[in-house]
Amino acid sequence: MVRTHLCQPDAAKSCAACCGIYNYVENTRHALVRRFEYRGALMARVRSGALSLDEYRVAVRHREDGRRIYKTIYSCEFAGFVDESRKRVGCMLHPMVTGGRDLRDNSFYGRDICDGHFCPSYQKLTENEALCVLAAVDDWYLYGSVITDIDFVKAFFRFTQNSLGEEISPEVVKASPALTGIMREYFSLKTTWPFRDVSKPRFGKYYFVGEEYAIDRIDYEKLGAAVPEYDPVFLSLSSCFIAKDELDRATGTIDNLFKGFCHEYDRSHREHH
Repeated sequence: MVRTHLCQPDAAKSCAACCGIYNYVENTRHALVRRFEYRGALMARVRSGALSLDEYRVAVRHREDGRRIYKTIYSCEFAGFVDESRKRVGCMLHPMVTGGRDLRDNSFYGRDICDGHFCPSYQKLTENEALCVLAAVDDWYLYGSVITDIDFVKAFFRFTQNSLGEEISPEVVKASPALTGIMREYFSLKTTWPFRDVSKPRFGKYYFVGEEYAIDRIDYEKLGAAVPEYDPVFLSLSSCFIAKDELDRATGTIDNLFKGFCHEYDRSHREHH
């Protein structure tokens, strides 16, 4: 269980996945930045008294593409940047953003649900795993997509810790730019993975059709291959392999990252002690 606050952990990043920001059909970084900049300009008018929250809602719905990947998940129109540097995203109705007034009852879920919700990552991740992610990832878009993909995070620690024969120490990771760099490279595959399936809406291993969702399966037999040990990683990365050569390259990429991390960790751990 995680004690660290994962939603707003520090000044460099935050997560608003539960607000549905990745559930928009247009959910690239560029599309979300554009969306949040517009909302920020509107919210400034609300705070000045030039616009009501109802008028804000109408303006957002008129201007934005509101199509959602999974219709059951609501995408809140009050999610946006919550700091001037635009490094953190969250609820623009939260009292920490408004200067003390809690306006969250104007949102779809209301104050009580928003205030009391903690995503499964709080229960499923360990404190050490969460602290390592926080050390390695320094931007809101990547952080939100990583910290909520429990399988993807767990896979990194399972494979590397099994190889090392010990639990990874966040202190060792934070003290080593090389280690945080390798972890960041692994987590960044969420946005750079060349074998991503773009044929249907995906959140990691899940795919969606209207109101239904299912866990994807990669047909390794069709590729002439056995199910690889990195299958959980490939599923989290929404992978689709056309030929065995692509699978081999993908395996090599993950293998190199894990082996590189373990080699550097052994070296850094010795220095740390």
